Amino acid sequence: MKPYKDNDKSAKVAGAVGTITVHLVLLLLLLFAITITLDPPEEEQGLTVNYGTSDLGSGLYEPAPQSAIEDQLVDEPAEAVPTASSAPTTPSAPDDLIAQETEESLAIKRAEEKKKKEEAEQRRIEQERIAAEKAKKAEEERIAREKAEAEAKKKAAEEAKKKQIASSTKNAFSGTGGVGTSNNSTGQGTGASSGNQGNPLGSAANGGLNGSGQGTGNGAGYSLAGRSISGKLPQPSYNKNESGTIVVAIEVDANGNVISAKAGAQGTTIGDASMRKEAENAAMKAKFNGISGNTVQSGTITYHYKLN
Repeated sequence: MKPYKDNDKSAKVAGAVGTITVHLVLLLLLLFAITITLDPPEEEQGLTVNYGTSDLGSGLYEPAPQSAIEDQLVDEPAEAVPTASSAPTTPSAPDDLIAQETEESLAIKRAEEKKKKEEAEQRRIEQERIAAEKAKKAEEERIAREKAEAEAKKKAAEEAKKKQIASSTKNAFSGTGGVGTSNNSTGQGTGASSGNQGNPLGSAANGGLNGSGQGTGNGAGYSLAGRSISGKLPQPSYNKNESGTIVVAIEVDANGNVISAKAGAQGTTIGDASMRKEAENAAMKAKFNGISGNTVQSGTITYHYKLN
């Protein structure tokens, strides 16, 4: 019987432990349930229910039951349903999408127009640059052409001048000079032959046809195409016993003045420097008829010296 009593005591202890364990579990579950319902979510409709915060809670005021305050309650007016005329025109999602697409399209269109304007401006600038280059090139070509033409004219004038001088020099020696010869040379005197009439021993200063002492030689003539001598050809001083010819190359302006004289042109046979200088001085005093324009003509004056 003793063992039976020990088993009975153990059973009682196990039952007490189990009971306590079950109660603790239930208590924990209750506490957990109360904890998760302390802050309930708000609801759009319904009554607020106070579940309390603890098993021993005591608030200052307890809400009155609804049956006691029904006469104080006022029904809230039903929410007005907006009509088609008064309802705000909130765009729907498709409208928002359409508006967004429209804005994007406008932005793309503006960007394309801006790009086109920029490209057109670039084309205009390029065209102006090309036109400026063409104009510059044309101007350079014109200047080069005019320069070439001026050089050609200058060269032609120089060639013509050389030919004229050569022709004048040739004409100066194509005849013996004197009255009526084809090279326009003239003589001084009353005779019919060429040369200057006078005594070679006469004086050149008195201008007579017969004088005393040493005088000018036998002839003086000129060659200047289309021009005539005004008065008489000035005679150089001749005080040496030497015969021969001195040809003086001259240049005559439009007024008929001799502007340059250089003795020693082709045909000259006298090398005496003083006689050549006297011939130049005499040629500078010659006067021819005037012509129109600013032409400077080249010609010659030929002096013949002969001892009798």
